[in-house]
Amino acid sequence: MNDEYGKITEHHGNEHDYLGMVLTYEPEEKKIILNMRSYTKTMIDEFEQGNENDIIKNVKTPATSNLFKTRNETEASYLSATRSSCFHSMTAKLLFLAKRGRPDILLAVSL
Repeated sequence: MNDEYGKITEHHGNEHDYLGMVLTYEPEEKKIILNMRSYTKTMIDEFEQGNENDIIKNVKTPATSNLFKTRNETEASYLSATRSSCFHSMTAKLLFLAKRGRPDILLAVSL
């Protein structure tokens, strides 16, 4: 397998970090804990660095009272190429987070 795929690493122990998810096995309680705090913190820091001139609001949930309200074409304004790229990147990361560790935000992120 090393010839085909290169050096293969393995990790032993009760805690494993895989794709931003820290999986901790607790054999006494027969459960696995999924933790994505580091992934979330990195994502927030990256967003803040890319938007340092913008006002960043702290909210308890991405779902606000106007979640399902849409604007018509005349009210819409388009993002610049830089902000559009940041928006798409953060949305993809939030979808990854919502599908794996935070299903409570999935509706708001998807919309």
